[in-house]
Amino acid sequence: MAGVLWIGLLYYFNFVQVPGMGQALADTDGPGPAAIGKYIAPRALLWFRMAAAVTWLVGLSLLVQAGGGMQGIHLAFTFAPGFEIIGLGSWMGTIMALNVWFIIWPNQQKILGMKQATAEEITTAKKNAALASSINVILSIPMLLTMLAWH
Repeated sequence: MAGVLWIGLLYYFNFVQVPGMGQALADTDGPGPAAIGKYIAPRALLWFRMAAAVTWLVGLSLLVQAGGGMQGIHLAFTFAPGFEIIGLGSWMGTIMALNVWFIIWPNQQKILGMKQATAEEITTAKKNAALASSINVILSIPMLLTMLAWH
């Protein structure tokens, strides 16, 4: 369930919210994007981060179960025989989770005004968050396919 929420929010941010914010900024007669940035984005980002963490931790626990203990994690992340496909998916999921927690979230805090930042830092933060988020979108389908293929 957490994985579905994580990927759903990933697609929401990339295909709904970001274009919607751009449209709201361009609409000089409209209400602007302030409500999205103040009320919706922080709550959605909280669920996004938590879903990423829960999904990653559940994935590790499944590797432990499949590999007869902590060795399962090692087998997957080193592409041991029988663990090549899930290892690839595990690495993609790990990259995606790290992107969420260490690139997207800190940059979104600057963009949304939750963390002090100059105009230049906000411009850079937008680029960095967008790049990491785009990478996650690109990785999401192959990652899901490796998870399905392993079962």
